[in-house]
Order: sequence, then structure tokens, then C-alpha cells
Amino acid sequence: MLLSVTSPTQNPNRGAADSDRTVFPLSGIARAVGKMLDERTGGRLYWVRAEISQCSFSGKHCYLDLVEENGGTRLAQFRGTIWGGRLASIRKDLGEEFDEVLKPGREIVFAAYMAFHAVYGFSLNIQSIDLDALLGEMERRRKETFDALKKEGAIGRNAKLTLVEVPQRIVLIGSGGTAGHTDFLAHLKNNPYGYAFDLGCLDAPVQGAKAAGALVDALHRAGRAAMRAPVDAVVLLRGGGAKLDLDIFNDLTLCRAIAAMDVPVITGIGHETDSTLVDFVAHSHCKTPTAVADWLVDRMASFESSVGREGRAVAAECRALLSEQSGWLQGMQSLLVERPLSYLRRERGELHNGANAIVRRTRTSMSISQEALVRIQAEWTTGVAQLPKQWKNALEEVESKIQREAVRQLKQQEERMAAMKSTLALLGPGATLKRGFSITRIAGESIRDVGGLMPGMEVETELESGTFISAVKKVSPAKKGKADKT
Repeated sequence: MLLSVTSPTQNPNRGAADSDRTVFPLSGIARAVGKMLDERTGGRLYWVRAEISQCSFSGKHCYLDLVEENGGTRLAQFRGTIWGGRLASIRKDLGEEFDEVLKPGREIVFAAYMAFHAVYGFSLNIQSIDLDALLGEMERRRKETFDALKKEGAIGRNAKLTLVEVPQRIVLIGSGGTAGHTDFLAHLKNNPYGYAFDLGCLDAPVQGAKAAGALVDALHRAGRAAMRAPVDAVVLLRGGGAKLDLDIFNDLTLCRAIAAMDVPVITGIGHETDSTLVDFVAHSHCKTPTAVADWLVDRMASFESSVGREGRAVAAECRALLSEQSGWLQGMQSLLVERPLSYLRRERGELHNGANAIVRRTRTSMSISQEALVRIQAEWTTGVAQLPKQWKNALEEVESKIQREAVRQLKQQEERMAAMKSTLALLGPGATLKRGFSITRIAGESIRDVGGLMPGMEVETELESGTFISAVKKVSPAKKGKADKT
């Protein structure tokens, strides 16, 4: 009621019909409204929830446009003011969250006095801002978003994609020039192993009202790039900051975009203690941007180490196999060399023994016959006159028999020696060459296995008519079936 309004203005030109009408000055109305507001509020603090639609700073003071909307319809709008003294206190209370709290689009809970000014109208003089309520609201929205993502099956979808063992073709999404972005690039390019990466950068803001939309657009561009050229992974980065700074990474649309990617997405958001919903929908996540770079480098180092171990194992196995086969080959070489020589030595020994036996028997027989002949000759010489004629004939016959037997024995032994010489000649390399075969040698050693040959080697081939030197062009081991049949 405006019953306390005083000093009505008299209009000298009013007619008789207006004699009972009172006209109040605007300032009087303003004073009446201010007085009534003071009486009703009693100078008490009121806790208010509202959204900041505009925020500006002038000198030491902060001026806000506070609104309440429902389904796009604006239900209320007032001015809010934070005077210099209170602004410094609120800045101290909010700490690193201050810039994220006082910005357009943020819903806040605050304590304020109601004030009315004759010139500036109604306003709320903000005394403090409840950060816990703001963080609680953020956590409530985060839980709702998480439940929605879980219901849609978005959590774990990107993690099912196969990440190559050595991811080198990377698309980086982040705000260029920020500390996290710079640290990531420095760690990746200056890694101690000298690994090279094919890196493409998509610049997008990571804070502010438009950041979520810009990040979604960057993800779409990365997806289109992966359709044109191979991309191993997409890396999404944001350095550390206030909890409210990281709230955009709880955005439902952003999380859905990551879950729908056909390329593995790796995130590195905030500090080691920070956790956002994009970490749940990404393929892999690390605590910080630097940790992502270290993770990629460590993955490559681990692969290189495993390849080195496998290589060393293969080399050791090859060495063992070669050593084993070398021993077998040496044994076979010794066997092939020693067996013919042993056989030749044995045959030569038997030949010598046989020849010696023939000589001994011949000599013995001839000695006996000679002794008999001498005796007979002596007897014949001493008593030839007395011997009858038949003894002379018998003596001549015995002499003839002795000569024939000696000739027969010598001829038999000569035939045997000739047969043994033929056998030795057939076993020698000369006879092998005469039959059309050849002997191939390398460094003076005959070649028994093509496994020791390599294209480009020079070999010496011996034929019956001579030798020639040739170069190996191709080595073709005998097929197993054919070799077995042979």
C-alpha cells in the first residue's frame, strides 16, 4: 500500500471532476516502494538460485543479469550487484573456481539483500556464493549424464575398438598454446628413444560456453580425416584447472560423440586427481596430457623391447640349430671321407697280403722243386750211366710238370692281382669321371649339400677332360619326395 506517500502534487488546471484525485511524484512512489521493501524484508539475507545471463566488471564492482527460465520461457529477471568489498571476499572464497562461477550460463546459489533504488530500480546485492551447492548441482548433473550414457551403452563402446600396438598416426584435439597442449607436444617430440609420430592437430577451445560444441565438431572432423587416411588414435587433451573448468568434459553430447567414434580415443584431462565422464567413454585415459605422451612412448618402447626379445630368441634358436646341423654335417663329412679311404686301405692290405702269400708259396714250391731237381740231377750225374732209360724219361716229365705248375701258379696270381686292380680302378674318382659324372668343389672341398651354397659363390667343377670355374646363380634343394625316392 502507498499510504505513506506524502507531498502530493496539486494541478492548478484540474477541473472540478478531479477535485478528489491525488497525483504522486515518481520519487514518492520510489520512496514508498523502498520503504515497503525494507519493512517486508527487514534487512534479512535471502538464499536465491538463478542463472547468470550477463556478467560484467566495472572498476572493483561486478554487475550481473540474473534470470530464471523454464523450457525456454523466462519466468523472472533481476539485476545483481557485487560491490567491491564483497567481490574481493567472494574471489578469495571461490579461489581458482572464481572465473568459472561468474560467467554467463552458470547457475549459482547465492545470499543477497534485496535493494531498491529510485533511479536504478530493484536489485539483489550479493554477499556470498555457495560453491558447495554449485558443485553439488554439477555432480547431480554428472550422475544423470552417467546414467544416461550407461543406459545407451555408450560406456565401453569405444574401448572395444582395436588400438594398434604401435600408435604413431595421431590426431590431437586441444587448445593450442595452453600448458597441457605444449607439454604433450614436448614430451612426444623429445622422447628419449627418438620415436617419430605422424601428428595432426585440430585446435578447439577447452573452456567456455562454446567449448563443448567446438570439441564435438573437432571429433567429427577427426572422424572424417580417419576415413580419408589411416589414423591410429585421437587424443583429447586439457590441462589442469578448477573443477568447474572441467565440467564441459561431463557434457552428454560430447560423451556421445566420443562413444560413436570409429577410432580409439585417448584422453588426458586435468590433474591426477580429476575425473570426468569422457574418461569413461574413451578407449583409454591418462591422468594428465603429459601422461598421455609418456603412455604412447612407453607403448612403443614396450613393443620394441618385445621385438628385440623375440629376435634374440630366434637368433639363439638358429645358432643352436646351426651348431647341431654343423656337427651332423661334420660327422657325415668325416664318414664320407674316411669310409672310402678305410675300404681302400683294407683292400690294399688284402691285396698286398695275397701277393706276398703267392710269392711265398711260389718261392717255396720252386725251392722244393729245385731241391728235388738238384737232387735228381746229382743222382743222375753220379749214376747216369746206371740209370735205366725210363728213369730219364720220368725225370724229364717231372721237370716239365714242375715248370707247368710254376707257370700256372704265376698266371693265376697275376689274374687275381689284375682283378683287384680293376676293382680299385672302379672305386677311384677317375672311373667316376669317365662314366660322365663330375666333382664340384669350393675352396678345395667337395660339395655334398647345396645348403652351404649361396648365389654369387664361385665353384670349381672337375670333368674327365679337365676343370672349369663357375658362379652359382640359383640354389634349388631337392624336393623331399624326390630325394627320398632317390
